[in-house]
Order: sequence, then C-alpha cells, then structure tokens
Amino acid sequence: MLRAVLLVLTAAAVFGQNPPAVPEKAAEEASGKAPADVDAALRARVSQFYQLEVEQKFSQALSLVADDTKDLFIAANKPPYHSYQIESITYSDDFTKAEVMALVTRMLPIQGFMGHPLPTKVNSRWKLEKGLWCYYIDPARDIHVSPFRTFEPPGMGAPSPGGSAAPAPPPRRGNIPNTRTLTVDKSGVELKRSTASVAHVEILNPAPWPAVVTFADPKVAGLTLKLQPMNIQAGGKADLSIGWSGEAKVPKLPVTIFLSVKQTNQSIPIRVTFAD
Repeated sequence: MLRAVLLVLTAAAVFGQNPPAVPEKAAEEASGKAPADVDAALRARVSQFYQLEVEQKFSQALSLVADDTKDLFIAANKPPYHSYQIESITYSDDFTKAEVMALVTRMLPIQGFMGHPLPTKVNSRWKLEKGLWCYYIDPARDIHVSPFRTFEPPGMGAPSPGGSAAPAPPPRRGNIPNTRTLTVDKSGVELKRSTASVAHVEILNPAPWPAVVTFADPKVAGLTLKLQPMNIQAGGKADLSIGWSGEAKVPKLPVTIFLSVKQTNQSIPIRVTFAD
C-alpha cells in the first residue's frame, strides 16, 4: 500500500513540473511566427518595392524581382499607387516564402470614382533568392489568360476597394469600343548605334473619356523622349518620339520605357534596342 502511494506521489510530482524549455527558433516555428530578423528583412524589401511602385521607378523595382519573374514583371500592367501600408504577412516553407497583404490607394476605372484614389487590398508573393527576399509570380496560380486585358500579377492587379472582386463594367451604349485600355502600335523600337536616329510609337485611346499619359524617363545619356500630346482625347492618339544622338555610349542591355495611364491603371512597356 505504501509503495502504491509513493508511486502516485512521484507521478504527480513529475507531471506537475514545468515543461522543458523549447528553443527559441523551435518555438517560433511552432507558433508560425517568423524570426525577428527574417521578418524585418522581408518588410524592408516589401517597403522598398512598394515605394518604388509609388514613385513609378519600375526599372529600379526590377532589382527586387526574382529571376524567373523579371520578364513577366516587365510585361505586366503596373497601375500607379499613391500610398501603401503592409497589412499582414503569412510565411511558409520554413520561412523561405511569404504572402504579403498590403493596403494601397490607387485610381480605379469605376464610374463615379474617376480621379479619386481609393483604398485597395493587394496580395503579393515573396521568396528568398540568393539570400534576399524577392517578389515573384507563381504562373500556376497567378496568371489568368484574358483576351481583353493585359496580365496583372498579384500586388498590381485591379481588385475593387476592400479587396473584393471588381464590379462588371457598365453595358456598352452606342459606339463605345469593346476595350477601354490604351494601346500602342508597337511594343519595341530599334535605333542605330553609331548615328543619330529617331523612332516613333503611336498611342491610341479607344476609351470614351480623355486619358493622360506620362512616362518614366530611364535617364540614359544620348536618349531623348518626347510625347505629344500627353492628354489624349477620347478616340484620339499621341506620338512618342524616341531619339538617339549616336554619340553617347550605347547601353549594354535594352532600355525599357514605361508609359503610365492613370485613368486605366496601365503601365505599358516600350523596349528600345540598338543595332548596326
């Protein structure tokens, strides 16, 4: 009897002890919370990426994009943001991948709200590449083929305010065109390397409202850009003149010029190459 009592008391003492200490990293993994240094590094890269989006410095933002996503990033629509705020981060794959939800303000082509920035939730994917957090696109989940609009990756798409699905466009009336996004007659031009040359890109506005087009100057010595007019009337067109002096040092890589249209949330890339 005494032996049984001792066994009961011993068991109670064992189970009454505090659990063994869990290493800090193991505790973070168990809770799903990222280590402080990992979280800080991701937030810094995400903030840098979205700030460059706000400033429309897309060429610089390309350095924060994963290698397997750079071509998609260049070709994608990049609607201009006015501000951003990181809302939440969800980590996966042992803190080597993450999904970031951000709240941005941007122009949306919604009747009654034209010209007024609206808060919009956007989602973006990030992964560690060569020790750095990089924005990336998962083609299996993110690319939706549509004959009516240019691909918009997560973080740059066009959801309605609050993150819900965008409302359907109003029905067509009269002779309003099927598409309301601006188009260009060519996506790239070629200039002569050693002599002065000029190339032209025609921009068409089929939308039933005027559109203001701006461009991000890549600031390449010897390269000059001229856009006339910047305010394109409904059904009108504009001319982008791209000139080369023939005297400056030729860039090693092709130059990309981004045309931005706030009214339609477009960013249209124009590729400039040089040849003999």
